[in-house]
Amino acid sequence: MKKLVFGALIALAVSQAAGCIISSDDTSNDAFINVSWSLKSIASNTTQACPAGFDTTALYSQPVDANGNNIGAVVIDLFNCDANAGQSAPLIPGIYDSHIAITDHNNTSQYATSVTATVDVTSVDKSFTAQILTDGGYFQVAWNLTRASNGASLLCADVPGISGVEAIATEVGTPTNSASDIYPCEDHFGISAGFLAATYTLSVDALNNQMQSIGTAAPITNKVIQAQNRVTDLGTVTIPITAL
Repeated sequence: MKKLVFGALIALAVSQAAGCIISSDDTSNDAFINVSWSLKSIASNTTQACPAGFDTTALYSQPVDANGNNIGAVVIDLFNCDANAGQSAPLIPGIYDSHIAITDHNNTSQYATSVTATVDVTSVDKSFTAQILTDGGYFQVAWNLTRASNGASLLCADVPGISGVEAIATEVGTPTNSASDIYPCEDHFGISAGFLAATYTLSVDALNNQMQSIGTAAPITNKVIQAQNRVTDLGTVTIPITAL
């Protein structure tokens, strides 16, 4: 997901944290996040122009600790949306949760926001690529494992040969529109690839190392993907492991 992309910071770009302009006289130890972005239609598989009235891309960089907890003020950089790339203002080296938003000129109204990426610039500059789906969005799902025999809780490490968790989404109105995502079990949650805005039924399975199901959660029915890159949270499902 992280591609090194360097782009010029345009004249209107500013950096702010809690409303204050960030500046530094010594940049020798500064870190930078490089970001690129695009807007895409899933239906036509084409790149889209920035929408009328939303000419700005805001890069949000929230410093976090190793556990993902916020530890400082968010840094905001503004770029021309049509530039499709930019570089943050100088940052303190560390870990950041970063996302972009497509906004109006003053960053007071948002068209859409991207999924958050964790960017570690502790020792070297990094980058990430963000995509905004104009006619689609994503599912987010979390999971717990149990023994099918008695309902006792399980860790991923308790299940021999487990290779991951698969979520399959099938459009209710068009069953041929179906896709799956596979996540590491230990992550305990995942965000899908992009789906066209529609209503879906989802199946969530634990997989063995032959990519065969070893447990299936109850079906998740009639869940709606919304346009403009929104994330639909499906909550937490329980996967009973049939062999245990």
